[in-house]
Amino acid sequence: MKKIIYSTLLLFLINSAVFGQAPNWTVNENNFQYTMSFVGFLNSDGNALISSNDKVAAFVNGECRGVTNLIYVASKNQYYAYLTVFSNANNETVSFKIYDSVKSTVKSVDKTINFAINEHYGDLFQAYSFASPALSSKAEITNVSFKNVINNDFVISGSQITIFLNKDQIINSLNSIFDLSLGASIYIGTVKQVSEANALDFTNPIEFQVVSQDQSVIKQWKIVVKNALANAIFYKKDAVCYEGGVIKILFPVEKETVLLTKEGVTISTQVITNGQAVFSNLNEGTYKISVGGNFKGIIINLKK
Repeated sequence: MKKIIYSTLLLFLINSAVFGQAPNWTVNENNFQYTMSFVGFLNSDGNALISSNDKVAAFVNGECRGVTNLIYVASKNQYYAYLTVFSNANNETVSFKIYDSVKSTVKSVDKTINFAINEHYGDLFQAYSFASPALSSKAEITNVSFKNVINNDFVISGSQITIFLNKDQIINSLNSIFDLSLGASIYIGTVKQVSEANALDFTNPIEFQVVSQDQSVIKQWKIVVKNALANAIFYKKDAVCYEGGVIKILFPVEKETVLLTKEGVTISTQVITNGQAVFSNLNEGTYKISVGGNFKGIIINLKK
């Protein structure tokens, strides 16, 4: 009998150590005059918390001033925290803790906020981040490509990206592939876009918005897709000890500007004359040639 009791007690202690207990965070709302509120999401160690047993609490000088569990929102298929924080004065420093019910861990959120009477933060599209460690606030598009399509040229200017495709490429149904900042998401309006499964019509420029991983930043981007004026043909000749290298471009549009860059710096420009342009006396290195929506990277080697 003693052995059974001992085994049962041991099993209880093991389960307690593994699962622990949820924190007993409570607040007496009647003690306070003012509130501020949040619609947020919880993230622990890079993982979104998705259980109604997970919770977040607000504190001022160690005193609990608000607590809530996650609530599932079917329209978004996500869990959100609707947190109300209580105070009797503006500008108190509010800190937060999150509880992960699966791991039975409590973690402090890295950021704090000053209490502001009747202030509200976050919504279902751009929720407030309660995360430990903090998530990325970058909202950049670093590259755009299209499934089974070759990009001729790709230019980022501020928040506009211009992509040139082959002259005859159809652009009204392109499955776009987006490379974004860590954890960021991309939308048209409030409709989330999924790489390689979107079939977007780029006949006209499309406005996108990128939301950072922590949802604190939304950046507007315009993507413009153009067909090249014509297809270019590129040739090269390597340098030798007594003569520099040569790059030759054949292009059927007269007077079109040809741009030669090296390591991102423009080193020469020409215009197409009699269907061609030639850059001579080039040192060894990697060059980029752009003309009429075409580009090509060309390496000039030094032959011994």
